[in-house]
Amino acid sequence: MGAISWNEYKDRIKRYCWFNKTETRDFILIVLFFAFVLSFDKWGIGKFDAADGIKNFSISLIIVFLSVFLHHIVQRLGAIYCGYKPEQKIWWFGILISVLFLIFSNGRIPVFAGSFLMIHMLTGQRIGKHRYGPSLRTFGYIAMLGPLANLLFAGVLKMINSGIGSPFLDLMIGFNLLYAIYNAIPFPPLDGSRMIFSSRLAYFFFAGLMLGFILLIYVLGLSLLVSLIIAFLLGVICWIVFFLMFERHWT
Repeated sequence: MGAISWNEYKDRIKRYCWFNKTETRDFILIVLFFAFVLSFDKWGIGKFDAADGIKNFSISLIIVFLSVFLHHIVQRLGAIYCGYKPEQKIWWFGILISVLFLIFSNGRIPVFAGSFLMIHMLTGQRIGKHRYGPSLRTFGYIAMLGPLANLLFAGVLKMINSGIGSPFLDLMIGFNLLYAIYNAIPFPPLDGSRMIFSSRLAYFFFAGLMLGFILLIYVLGLSLLVSLIIAFLLGVICWIVFFLMFERHWT
């Protein structure tokens, strides 16, 4: 994949980055649904309280909107840079799974897996490329940008919140980490399935990095930089272990 000029990239962003009508509708539905899931058990303590519920739903709405938008926009920017037109869609089966978990766990197990990414070839942008059509490997790396953005966003918020102790930021951090984890599950059509079909080694590197980062920054409370460095090393270890135990026997 060759580099493109800044002017060309700006032109691609202007033409292809923003949501069309269907994507906008789906985005709004996803945000509303996830905000409901996030605030499901916050409609009063002991008894139903509409005012308290509406307040918590509104807070959840802001958190979900920012987090899901970040996830989608970095994937879209990555796809456009690579010469593809991105498209985000609702995963209705994932919505059904989320509803079932919500009901049977009484809100204790929130599931945030309800959208997925597709890429379409931009004919004029791919002429002369090594592989003219959509690349599975590139698709995997574009999909990886979404969970990665949520992880880094949560890490930055964690560092900011270490001296503030804001419940709002705590909730946003938790949602971003859960959203990254759910989307990294290697089950079609989630981002994780794009990653693992693209490269099993790259997937296990990312999985090790992601889980290590969450443990280091969220559980152990280490700094963002230290967490990133150690998480990267854990990702490398997972890459090596998977290669030695499995991948080298398959190639």
